[in-house]
Amino acid sequence: MRRVPSLLCALALLAPAASATAAGPATGGTPAPSLGGGVSFGQPLREVPRVPRVPFRPVATEFNVTPTALEAGDPATFAFRVDGRARRVRVRIAVTRVGAAAPAKLLRLGYRRTRRHHSHVWTPGAGELPAGEYTVSLQAFDDAGKSLRRTAEASGRERVTVLVAPAAVLPTAGVFPVGGAYSLGGEDALFGAGREGHIHQGHDITAASGTPLVAPVAATVTWVAFQAGGAGRYVVMRSADGRDYVFMHLKRGSVTVAEGAVLAAGEPFAQVGRSGTTSGPHLHFEIWPDGWYSSDESRPIDPLAQLQAWAGSR
Repeated sequence: MRRVPSLLCALALLAPAASATAAGPATGGTPAPSLGGGVSFGQPLREVPRVPRVPFRPVATEFNVTPTALEAGDPATFAFRVDGRARRVRVRIAVTRVGAAAPAKLLRLGYRRTRRHHSHVWTPGAGELPAGEYTVSLQAFDDAGKSLRRTAEASGRERVTVLVAPAAVLPTAGVFPVGGAYSLGGEDALFGAGREGHIHQGHDITAASGTPLVAPVAATVTWVAFQAGGAGRYVVMRSADGRDYVFMHLKRGSVTVAEGAVLAAGEPFAQVGRSGTTSGPHLHFEIWPDGWYSSDESRPIDPLAQLQAWAGSR
């Protein structure tokens, strides 16, 4: 019987604690903690600053080209920024004619730091880019081999137009070089059309194998050679004004001239063939105003206008 008071005292001591736990603000007690883990009395949660996520692969967060209409001799500025986990990336800019597979020009800019703004100025030379529409693409690779990730917001691509440069003065008199039925072909035959690893430097004239070829103007033969993996049998001749005319894919055994031979306009010297790398018989024809590979600055020009002028004089 002596244990009962001790038990009652223990219950009395526990009762206030239970009451205080359940007390609300009206009683002056401590509010019950929120079951949702919130802060009492409606105090705002402290926001934890969000750390920007660094992309795993390189991303072109900025890329633009100015101006968007280029002309030989005028500088073009490429502004870009690449973000990514790597501290630096290898950067290239590819200028590709619309519809072509290979770039007409590939600018290698070396290593550039990521998360920084960069710019590069390039001036296209005369004849370096034929007139037309081009896609300019930023390319970036880190040392792990990861390439640029393209998204709708950061594609790293722009479109530019190359304007027609002032035309070089061409001979007004001459003879069409193919002495028979021919076709000037379609888009793939044009100067500047895409080829594997390079662009087309001349114009392809389709004709039957064995069709005679003639000198378009009075000229001296400077090269007679053979290239198995490209031009096949070819002849280069130089006119009095210093222009070189190049004839490729000639028929085997058809070349009747040697280096140093002097030809009159309209004089035959070979036949259309399919030697070298070609899908069928045709003449690949080039015009070099400053000489065929005579210097690092020497470039071919689009011969189509001259071919059409010669064809109209038939």
